[in-house]
Amino acid sequence: HSGLALDIACGYGQNTLYMARHGLTSTGIDLRLEALAAGREAAARANLRASFVQADLTRFSLPRNAFSVVICFKYRDPQLYPTLRAALRPGGLLVYETYTIEHLKFGRKPVNAAHLLGRNELGHAYGDWEIIFYREVWAGRGVASLVARKPFPALESRFLTPASV
Repeated sequence: HSGLALDIACGYGQNTLYMARHGLTSTGIDLRLEALAAGREAAARANLRASFVQADLTRFSLPRNAFSVVICFKYRDPQLYPTLRAALRPGGLLVYETYTIEHLKFGRKPVNAAHLLGRNELGHAYGDWEIIFYREVWAGRGVASLVARKPFPALESRFLTPASV
């Protein structure tokens, strides 16, 4: 595998490092400096192509069509969805998994409803993409999981019609 990978709200970077181990040039973004430092140390020890960026995701811009893979685990911010859509290159994969509002029934963290997905929220946010895998679980925990491929842009009509002579 090759290409650029992005790990949103990466924490200590275990998923960033996993992608780097599998040949992707990986970047993890998180707000917590101490977690990022641990990820940097682990990447250096293993000689992996992984970098870690401290940033507030609500104020951070990402390059358009740059990443082959974008992953996001245990983080929700619907205002970020358009940014993630734009950051993936056509044909790129989005892997997203986090807690749903149903998780409140189980009395475990997180308990702030603002951090929990609504029912089928990811399906609505990325439903126009090729959905490779989608599920919502409400047994023992409330979690939604999505794997989706960003479509390639439609060919311009001039390529679909014969040239006039």
